[in-house]
Amino acid sequence: MNDFRSDDAWQRDLRDRILVPQFYQRRTNGRFVMMDKGRLATFMQRRAAVDTIAQANNGEAVSIEEKIVRWPGYAYNAFCLETKSCTVPGHESDGWMVYGKADYLLYCFHQADDSLDCHMMKFQPLKEWFWQREHTWPVFQMATKNRTRGRKVPISEAHAAVPFIRFQLSEAEAAA
Repeated sequence: MNDFRSDDAWQRDLRDRILVPQFYQRRTNGRFVMMDKGRLATFMQRRAAVDTIAQANNGEAVSIEEKIVRWPGYAYNAFCLETKSCTVPGHESDGWMVYGKADYLLYCFHQADDSLDCHMMKFQPLKEWFWQREHTWPVFQMATKNRTRGRKVPISEAHAAVPFIRFQLSEAEAAA
């Protein structure tokens, strides 16, 4: 069974060591805010699925939902898109594919060399495409306390349907 606190700490560590210097600081010239602490941050995460807000070159605020995932020994060929955050009877709650309002989904797969294989796509077009064909993909259910559920969507299908950019980030590049 996964431990949410240790998994969250692991994800934040990778974000801070790799995503922040390699992606946010370089691509936004340091104009970003992580939604980590405070009432507004909690609201943005739990009600809108927004982890970071960055300022684009034109001054527009751009919201990003981040996923950094790890499955040692698993060949990454699908995105796990969460439809139910909790399936425990009496505690059911929707997943981020239902309530997410972010502009972009930044989905990163942790690699054996500690680098990240990142896929960034417009979140709302992804959701629209996903919900039109949700039942075509296999269900996953986590063996966690909340028994999170969703659909395993092949990366190739999502990329064919929704514009995306793919890039690699590593701590070695961050140190350079």
